[in-house]
Amino acid sequence: MATRKTRKADIVIIGAGTAGLSAYGTAKQITQDIILINEGQYGTTCARVGCMPSKVFIQAANDFHRRHQLAKQGIQGGEQIHINTGKVLEYVRSMRDYFVSFVLETIEDIGENNIHGRARFLEPATLQVNEQIIQAGKVILANGSTPFIPEPLTAIRAKNRNSVLTTDELFELESLPESVAVIGTGPLGLELGQAMHRMEVATHLFGRSRTVGGLTDADVIEYAIDAFQEEFPLSYTGELCYELCGDDIAITWEEKQESRRILVNAVLVAAGRRPNVRDMGLEEIGVPFSDKGVPQFNPETMQIANFPIFIAGDVTGQRPVLHEASDEGRIAGWNCAYETVAFQRRTPLAITFSEPNIVRVGKSRRELTEGDYHTGAVLFDSQGRATIQQYNKGMLHIFGDKENGLLLGAEMIAPAGEHMGHLLSWAIENRMTVFDALAAPFYHPVVEEGLRTCLRDLAKKIDPRRQGLEIRFKSN
Repeated sequence: MATRKTRKADIVIIGAGTAGLSAYGTAKQITQDIILINEGQYGTTCARVGCMPSKVFIQAANDFHRRHQLAKQGIQGGEQIHINTGKVLEYVRSMRDYFVSFVLETIEDIGENNIHGRARFLEPATLQVNEQIIQAGKVILANGSTPFIPEPLTAIRAKNRNSVLTTDELFELESLPESVAVIGTGPLGLELGQAMHRMEVATHLFGRSRTVGGLTDADVIEYAIDAFQEEFPLSYTGELCYELCGDDIAITWEEKQESRRILVNAVLVAAGRRPNVRDMGLEEIGVPFSDKGVPQFNPETMQIANFPIFIAGDVTGQRPVLHEASDEGRIAGWNCAYETVAFQRRTPLAITFSEPNIVRVGKSRRELTEGDYHTGAVLFDSQGRATIQQYNKGMLHIFGDKENGLLLGAEMIAPAGEHMGHLLSWAIENRMTVFDALAAPFYHPVVEEGLRTCLRDLAKKIDPRRQGLEIRFKSN
């Protein structure tokens, strides 16, 4: 039997994605004795299959969709514009490779301290990778997540892999199918489903629970569902039945007490991702798990219980967005290199790049206690700048403390929502009241004037006496 080689390191990082590389960059300021272990492709989920290629894809779809609005402005010939989805996907991959190249440069700089292989825990600070044993001072678990495929579709995929796609595979196609069903109405399903519809793919979206883009505010949810259903088929049902019919898939379901059926070339599964924690030996070394199947950890330190193991990024199953993964990597990297300390997490901000944008910032409606807050509301259907741009659909709700007007959170489907979400997140982060926010300048004409209208509605409900007084007295 071959003798396994043993190696020691101050810190071992499992996963070379956004969180892992962020942890590496932070920890290397104090120690160079760091080993990075990665099992799959290099390039981060964001750059390779997530944020960046999807936004290239969405941009092409929205640019093509714009042809329907040109005639109103006196611009003729829009009906002559055509799309070649094969060329679109080539462009997406070329841009994907461009973004990935920067990550690969970072990996190359790590050199021999980068190991390609699967890590498994033998003890809390002892790992096996390939035929090598690594003893670490501390370990950071940052090995991401994998798309989840429901069991009925797993069986169909085993028979015809090309008929069931995940979001990790969509951009590798030579061209888009003529028809597709998208399973999941979360951010990815909504973004990609709308984009494919706008590229003239016959697209039908399916959701299990009646929400879209992660919204929790009932009124905003219903407005959003109505808006999207005006553009493309969107159904909610507790159960879908799938049947492989040649190279196609038949889908049947009950909707409004009627049985319905469609036949599609492919199914795109966007039903969430599962943290990569299975078969790593974590249970065997006694790591406690939550009821959601992920290790229990402190979100302010990223430490798993009292183990010398820290966790960061999508593998936590909590905040699957890049800036949060980067922050978690920094926290884990710092706490591995220095003494463990708690960090203040940023105000939550989540954006779905559909059109209109869907945004959640601060506390969601679901997290608030009834009776403790007021809601400012506005519709964008007649908002000036949005109407000029022909993007005048949207609803914004802002939540403020009923006693002092402190901004708590917001949910919206809105034009320029990505920008208004940032403004609100900064206001919440700096503990501004609705009155502080109204004292800030708003230019005319901009979509953000709709934000001001919503703030005015909230301010009126909190303190009617201050209605209309939005500029501060000059102090002596």
